[in-house]
Amino acid sequence: MPQINKSKNSRAFLHSAKHVPEHIAFIMDGNRRYAQKKGKETTWGHTAGVSAVEKLLHWTYLAKIKHITIYAFSTENFKRDPSEVESIFELLEKMLHKLSTDEKILSKKIKIRMIGETDNLPEKTLRAFKDLEEKTAANDKMYLNVALAYGGRNDMTQAFEKIAASSENTNAAALSDDEISKYLFPFSDEIVPSVDFLIRTGDEHRTSNFLPWQANGNNAVVCYYNKFWPEFTFKDLFYTLRIYQRLEEERRKNEERRMKKVEAFFEI
Repeated sequence: MPQINKSKNSRAFLHSAKHVPEHIAFIMDGNRRYAQKKGKETTWGHTAGVSAVEKLLHWTYLAKIKHITIYAFSTENFKRDPSEVESIFELLEKMLHKLSTDEKILSKKIKIRMIGETDNLPEKTLRAFKDLEEKTAANDKMYLNVALAYGGRNDMTQAFEKIAASSENTNAAALSDDEISKYLFPFSDEIVPSVDFLIRTGDEHRTSNFLPWQANGNNAVVCYYNKFWPEFTFKDLFYTLRIYQRLEEERRKNEERRMKKVEAFFEI
């Protein structure tokens, strides 16, 4: 991992940063382990995780990140204890209410969308999300995609089923990346840009079936961060963005060297 000078002024850096990723995806792992670390109940950890999401919106807005996707609840999470699942959705509903009423958030003109299998969600959660989507539909300063009841393989399966059923796409070999992306969540006329940077907290080194087409297939930079999600701070975001920039700079230099070798070869 590149060595970064953490002593620099992170806020000034974010205001003036160049080459920031257009789309960052977060796997927000570690709520339960954070609660265990603090000797608290699991719900306490999830509450702290929701608070971290609200802070993240302010930080990424400062950093001029245009698109954010957060992994809030996977299809696998339904296998957890029913009481824990119920408490998670109750917390999500509270977060959605705050997002729809907090003037600091509303003033940022963030368009909020849900991605995932909505049929599996509690009616109250789904209704709260639909209301928030309608309220923010005209916003365009920043985009937040919240993955709920989401699984990457299921997303790709339903996309290809829709493509196969569409009379407009009889030649699968001629499909472009953008045409395929139109059938992936969140099903909008706006093409969501591919993920540039994937951050997973909790020090787990796997992508957990998250955005396999949008991130992994795009050669996204992946950062496995060794803090639990509720511990993720403004300085941590700054640090990970510096990692992204350093790796992207190395990638560009390597590409330039490769092209020079190709040009030199054809000049012989």
